Amino acid sequence: MKSALRIALGLTVLSLGTFAAADGFTLKRTPQVGSSIKYTMSAKFTAIEIGTIDATLLEQVTDVDKDGNFSVQQTQIEAKGTYAGEDFDIPARLPITMTYKPNRLLSKITGDLIDVNSYRVENLATVVDPGKPVSVGDEWLGEIKADKTLGTPPIKFEYKLVSEEKIGDVDTLRIKASGKEGEGVNPAQHDFTIWISKADGAMIQLESKWTNAPFPGVASPVSATIKITKAAS
Repeated sequence: MKSALRIALGLTVLSLGTFAAADGFTLKRTPQVGSSIKYTMSAKFTAIEIGTIDATLLEQVTDVDKDGNFSVQQTQIEAKGTYAGEDFDIPARLPITMTYKPNRLLSKITGDLIDVNSYRVENLATVVDPGKPVSVGDEWLGEIKADKTLGTPPIKFEYKLVSEEKIGDVDTLRIKASGKEGEGVNPAQHDFTIWISKADGAMIQLESKWTNAPFPGVASPVSATIKITKAAS
């Protein structure tokens, strides 16, 4: 999200992992404690009026346990925005920590201003592991079940491994994805393309389009386009 607009408006950046296998690529995150990446983010959104957000973000792996569960801390370094043609301040906020299962499904979010929409947004940014190696051109389906305790709806996904590409000096896999909620008055949809490092699975670039996005702290559903890119070292 695997968190640009979530840090400024509630969007969480997604991270996932992969390694090459003889018969394809296995989509599995292989995080190392202490590893970190800085990202730049540019977003344009519509919530009655049109707005923009530009931000610099930091993602750091803080924990990996013996079972493969891992935690990622996401921090807003700086951010600025406009709305209806006027500049507005985006205040600093405490870091947010996301904890994932080995299959990259979200377990919990800790931090300030966390609500059911925080989980909905993060769930919609998930690449569900197909459970087997995939090759360029392969397509697969994914699903996240409803959580009655949290109040999150079910989501169905479609995925395709489009290509192997180089982003800057990083060898990546390009995955095209679409996820849509199956319940609710205004079910949210997230269509995105993510480039992940072939070496360790870190997110290198993300381009996404949100429809009826349930961003935390925003009263009405939001439409948005977002681009997040690994900042130059």
